[in-house]
Amino acid sequence: MTEVALGPRAVADLRAARDHHDSARHGLGRRLDDALDEVFSRLEAFPRSAPLVAGYTDVRRAVVRGFPHVVFYRHRPDWIDVLRILHAARSHAEGSGLT
Repeated sequence: MTEVALGPRAVADLRAARDHHDSARHGLGRRLDDALDEVFSRLEAFPRSAPLVAGYTDVRRAVVRGFPHVVFYRHRPDWIDVLRILHAARSHAEGSGLT
């Protein structure tokens, strides 16, 4: 099984998303954490299950169920390198920092 590692931008994205959801409704940030845990478990078991991002040869995009967020990652030989966790509307914008 492959391990998941969050890069610094992904950690910042996660904190911002969690804070945003908790400010909207108490406990919603924890539900986001749970949904992300499901995504990470799926990626650990099936690292190539998400589709490739157009324009990239090695970046994949996994949808977070129940939330408008996506996880961008690279499958490395020994781990999943999580690059960003972005709101789906923002994920298509230029400058999302996937390189």
